[in-house]
Amino acid sequence: MSVHAVLTGPVDTDMSRGLDIPKASPASVARAIFDGVENGEEDIFPIPLSASMAESWYNGAAKAMERQNAAFVQGALA
Repeated sequence: MSVHAVLTGPVDTDMSRGLDIPKASPASVARAIFDGVENGEEDIFPIPLSASMAESWYNGAAKAMERQNAAFVQGALA
């Protein structure tokens, strides 16, 4: 079992239809998500806009806490 974070950015759906911003197609996002899962990526940034935020995501406080918790759980299971 695995858990993946998918950080899409704007996708062309009914919810964002009225927003005048660049949006990715749902099909391209779905393909990128499946590719990310297949490649074993924990955090998936399926469009260029979200990918531009990847570095700050990986270096942010939430990801640091995730790594600390993972190390704690691994130590408890050993």
